[in-house]
Order: sequence, then structure tokens, then C-alpha cells
Amino acid sequence: MARSDFIPIKNNTSSNVKRSENRIFKNRNILIGLFFILMFLIIFWRTSELQLSSADLNRIPETYGNRAQMRVEAPRGDILDGSGEPIAYSITQPMLYLCNSGLKGTALNDMLLDLSELMLENGVKLPDNLINYFDYSSASKEKRDKSNAEFVFKKDLQEIEKWQQNTDLFGLKKAEETKKPAERIITDPQDFYEYLLFDKFGIEDRDAGGDYRYTVEEAFNIIQMRYLILEHNWQYTQGQAIEVGGPVNQKIITAIEEQNQRYAGVLIADKPQRQYSENSFLFSHVLGYTGQISETEYQQLKNLDYGLNDIVGKSGVELSAERYLHGIPGTVPYSYWQKTEDGEEFVKGTGGVTPQPGANVRLTIDPDVQKVMIEAFVEHMAELRDREESVPAKAASGVLMNVKTGAVIAMSSIPSFNPQDFVLAQYDAEAAERVQEYFQDNENKPMLNRAISEIYHPASTFKPFTAIAALENGVISETNQVYNCAGKEEIGHRIWTCYGEPDRGHGDLNLRQAMSTSCNLYFAKLGIDTTIDKLSAIFKKLGMGEYSEIDLPGEAKGIRPSKEVKRMTRALPEDQLWFPADTAQSSIGQFDNAYTMIQLARGVGGIATGKLVQPHVIKEITGSNGEIIKPEVIQVEDLGFSQTSIDLVKNAMNGLQHDIEYTETHMNFHNYPFELGMKTGTAEVQDSASQNISIDALFVCFAPLDDPEVVFAGIVEDATLGDGLSTVARKVLDQYFGIESPEPIPQSPPIVDSEDTTEVDSVSEIEP
Repeated sequence: MARSDFIPIKNNTSSNVKRSENRIFKNRNILIGLFFILMFLIIFWRTSELQLSSADLNRIPETYGNRAQMRVEAPRGDILDGSGEPIAYSITQPMLYLCNSGLKGTALNDMLLDLSELMLENGVKLPDNLINYFDYSSASKEKRDKSNAEFVFKKDLQEIEKWQQNTDLFGLKKAEETKKPAERIITDPQDFYEYLLFDKFGIEDRDAGGDYRYTVEEAFNIIQMRYLILEHNWQYTQGQAIEVGGPVNQKIITAIEEQNQRYAGVLIADKPQRQYSENSFLFSHVLGYTGQISETEYQQLKNLDYGLNDIVGKSGVELSAERYLHGIPGTVPYSYWQKTEDGEEFVKGTGGVTPQPGANVRLTIDPDVQKVMIEAFVEHMAELRDREESVPAKAASGVLMNVKTGAVIAMSSIPSFNPQDFVLAQYDAEAAERVQEYFQDNENKPMLNRAISEIYHPASTFKPFTAIAALENGVISETNQVYNCAGKEEIGHRIWTCYGEPDRGHGDLNLRQAMSTSCNLYFAKLGIDTTIDKLSAIFKKLGMGEYSEIDLPGEAKGIRPSKEVKRMTRALPEDQLWFPADTAQSSIGQFDNAYTMIQLARGVGGIATGKLVQPHVIKEITGSNGEIIKPEVIQVEDLGFSQTSIDLVKNAMNGLQHDIEYTETHMNFHNYPFELGMKTGTAEVQDSASQNISIDALFVCFAPLDDPEVVFAGIVEDATLGDGLSTVARKVLDQYFGIESPEPIPQSPPIVDSEDTTEVDSVSEIEP
């Protein structure tokens, strides 16, 4: 056989084999597919059988109520003062709630009427959501018979129109926006009542010819309850319970429990409520206040076990420690009525989870020192107003801080607010009015924590900062620190006058003498020789113009002078240049220097110890079992200053205690039980709008001199010379150290202030 004849025979055999294998493979796939189809049919048939059998047995029961569980807010943790006494705590009170029971129309209205009557009979107010906008007239409220009651709008027409246009409520429109009269805004109160009665809620039938089911009073009670549901419609339709009112007494509790069918969908659950101690107003700005969670807050916190009705911290520690204070919510099961073949049966809900209270926050604030500080400020401010040449003394702030740990021992801001008013506001009209005034008072700003959120020119209290910068940069030293004050001379192309000795000048001064007399000429020259770049670098090192990272919300950063800051904050190119006079002004605490009291206290403490601490008001956070969740955070940074520089500035700041007689500072401290470092400050502040000039009085000190433990920084706005604030500082230190220092005795000649006041100059007045 020829080779060419063999090849075709071999190829035919191979093709036949492949065709046979393909047929077998296809048959196998068909069998597998049939198997899966059969299994699916069996499962479907069996599932359908079970479902149909269940339907035959139970007839798909209809229920009143939701078998879900109601969310229960956890009690907030306590906030305790430094001695361990609670100043903010939670109490629980039984409140009425309403969930969607499936009742509609007349059945729902009858139930709401029964509930409203039960509430009113037992002294529980109906929800006031509606009557904030729409209510009986004053004359109608005095009548027992409401059959001819008149209604009024409680807000001006513009607000009422906006309210009626809310698409989540009524969705009414302006006349030019719709041709349908039924969709238009209603400006007549009587017509609006009929709209609610007949159209919106369908409580009565317009075609009934006056044969109504309810009296006017009954109908309006129902309307108030229906409006509450309307306002919380999304929450209500999602099966969540909405708060109706309370707290309730035992009579209401018994009625709800024993007449479940009559009050379908009505629940009673304990609701935690924030309470503040009688002396909580002393801690108001540190403590803060609480309020209803806002939409923005809810969106931020909803994934962290927060609900639509939660109470959250709005300021102070209540806000900064919110995640610890909040706790973990629990649940309460709903009970419901179920229709059966034999009628109805009540099914009591089971299960539920007990809420876990929030953690407890203990503060570093000493209640006794805090009380003394506030009382001392208030007394001093009253004296300033009562003087023959009185001053407004409209606001004040002070801080006492441990310079070794950063623990804030006392922090005051005057005027202030009462945290309890925010709790009472929902029940007490007077408290609600006070809360409104707190926020609307833009002149006194009682809600502002001036200790951390308001910035001030430090004036001459800033001279120790210039001194430490000059020493650290070798401009002056232990043996070379003398500058001459001639009373009036040109510095930085500008004529400067010494306010202490304008005619003859102080003459040659060393650092201690310059600090005691607060000679502006000395520190202006010292600053220019140091240069603004080196000054600003040391100021920054001491935390000036930087966030202190205190554990309170709303801290202001402050402003630290530098060439860059001037360039960024002035509009005109010629005003962006840095002049020697700018350095001189910066060196005496004016120009672009503006800091908070906590920054000033922290910086002075850094000068006195060579270490910068992080201020804090939270000592520790503990669980309900007493276990420490978060211990006190103490952060200390070594500034790297030489001990010689520190000692020289401390010695200079001690001069006011002894060297300058006939001042209030000298009277308060010259016989004090131990040595201190201190500095007064008197800042002239020009109002940019009115161009009026007022004076801020400042005082800083640390004690004891040799081993500093605490630092004080305080200010009174629109006051007089800073020397007077030494009285406040003495009282605060007396309380902290537990001593009774000798009362100051007035001396002759009459008291004068050694402080050099400093002028606020606009940039345009400074010539190169």
C-alpha cells in the first residue's frame, strides 16, 4: 500500500472518535441540567406547601402595632468636679411615646382624644409643636365653652407663610404659584383651623352639616396630636416611637397598662434627662450644655448608635467628651393587639436590651478655687463700676493652671450662662426666654468662653516674652542688660514717650528695673536689637499664636507678629512692609499680638519653668464600674531655655512684688508668705467701628518663685489699669494654697499705677 493511501484512513478514524466524545459530553450536560431543574422544582413545591399551610392555619393575622423594639436612649455619664462631686448627671423619668399602631381615620382620632384627655387630667401638657404657630386667642382660652373659639397665628405672617409652605408639613403655595384655591396659603386663622379640621387631618366631614363628632375643644386637642405625628411623619411611618409628653404619674401608667386596647400604640418608657447641680453655673463654660441632636449632627453620628431623638453635648466638656458620655442605647419591645378568628388578643412584647450608661468624666477644676475666682472677679468689676470715675468693666476672664501638668484648676468667663436653663427650656417659658437671650446677646456674649475663644492684646504682660527671647539670643545677658530711658526719644524712626517718666526718663535700667517700671522704651529697644524674626520664633516656641490643644471646643488660635503675618493681613503693598517701629510695638505686647488667656497662662508658665505643658480640664474618664477608661493626659515639652535666662526673667518679674511701692500689686503681695513672679498689663484698644478707645486690664503671675507650681492669667475688659487685678490673683492664690494672706493696707502717697500704657497704632502711622 502506498503511503499516500494510508493518511486519509487515519484521519477519518480520528474524526469519528471526536464526534462520539462530543455526543457523550453533551448528553452529560443535559442530565446535570435536568437534575438541577428537578431539585429546584422540589424545593419550590415544598416551600409553597409550607407557606400555604401556614396561611391556612393563621389566616395572615392583622395587628395593631409594630412587633419591632423601641430604641431607648442611654443615660449620659456624669461630669464631676475635681473633688469628685457630680455637677452634671442624669435622671430617668417615665415619658409617653406613640408608635404607628395601624389605626387610621376615626379610630386614630378617638384614641388620640382619649390619650389627650388622660394627659390633661393628670397635669401633663399636650405637645406644644403646633401652638408655637397656631392657637386659641387669649380671650378664647379664658372661656370654658370653646364652641365659639377664635384662633390666632402666633408668629408674623411671613413666618406663617414659610411654615405653611413647608412641603414636609402642609405644602401650601402662594396664590401666583397655583390656580387651585385648596392649595393656597391661608392667612385667616379661622380658615386655617377649618383646613386642619376638614382637609388636612379629616377629623370632621365638611358635608356633615354641622353634625360633628367632636366639640371644638376635643377637635383641637386631636389636631395638636395629629400635628405632632405630622412633624415626625418619617420617624412615625418607619416604626419608630415619637415622644408625646411627660413625665407621667402612676395613674397614667396604670391606665395605659390596663387599657392597652383603648390606647393602641401608646408606650411608656423611661427617658434619661440631663440635670445640673445648683452650683453648675460656676462651671458653665467648662461644663457646657446639651440639646436635641441636629440633622447635621445626626448624619455625622448615626453610625455610632445615635438616634433622631438623642440629646448630645453642644459646648464645653459635654461636647468634647460626647463619645464617652453618650453611652449605648437599649431597646424596649412593643406590645400589640392581634386579630384572630375568635376576635382580638393582646400580645406582650418580649426581649429588649438594657441601655448602658455613658462613662463618667472627672474634671481638674477645683470647685473652691473656681468659686473664689468668679466671686473675686465679680467683686472687682463691681468696685470699678462704683468708683467716681467709673468704667463699664463689662466682661472678664481668668485661668489658674498647674505649670507642671497643664491641669486647669480654675477657668472663668464673665458673663456666663446657667446650663440648667437648657434643660428647663422645654417646660419652662422663662427658662426658654433666658436661653434665647443667651444666644441673641451679641454685646455681652454670655455663651462665649473668653478664656479660650477670645483673643486680646497682652500689652505689658508680654514683656517677659520679649525678655526671654533677647536672653536666649544673646542680646542681653546676666552682666550686660542695661538700656537707657531718656523719657522721649526716636526709636525705629518714630518718637516714643515713656509714660512712667515722660520728662526726665528712667535713666539706665537693668532687666529687673525695666520690668518693674514697665518701661516701654527699654523693651522697644530690646526688641529691635533682637529682631522680629528671632522674637517671633521664641513666641511660637512658647505656644503663642498656636492652638494649645486644650480638651475644650472652640479654641481660638491667636495672632503672633511676624513679617509674613503683616504681609498676609494688609491690603495695600506699602502697608505690607515691616518697619522697626512694628518690632518695637510687638515687643511691648501690641501691634499683631493677640492671644487667649489660656495661651498667655501657658506661655508665662513656660517662661517660669522652661517647659511647655498642654492645658487640659479632663482629669480622667471612668466606666460605670469605676474602671479607668482614659487616664489624665499630661504632655510636657522641654523648651531648651538656659537656666540662666529663666532665672533672670523670674527675678525681673519678682520686682513688682517688692520694688515699686504704693501700687495695688505691692500692697497685695509685698508681705505675702512666699515669693512670686508677676506682671501687669494695660492695653488701649481702639474700636474699629466707633474709633473709641477702651482699656483692658491684665495681670499674670506664677508661684512660688523658686519652684513654680501654678500660673494665673486674668483680664477685665473695658476697665482701668491692670494693677488692680492683682487683688483677684491674691484671693485665688490664697484659696489654692490654703493660706490667709495679710489684707492689703492702703499706703500714702495715694495709689498710682506704675504700668506704662501702650498705644494702639494703625500701620499708616508708622513711618519707615
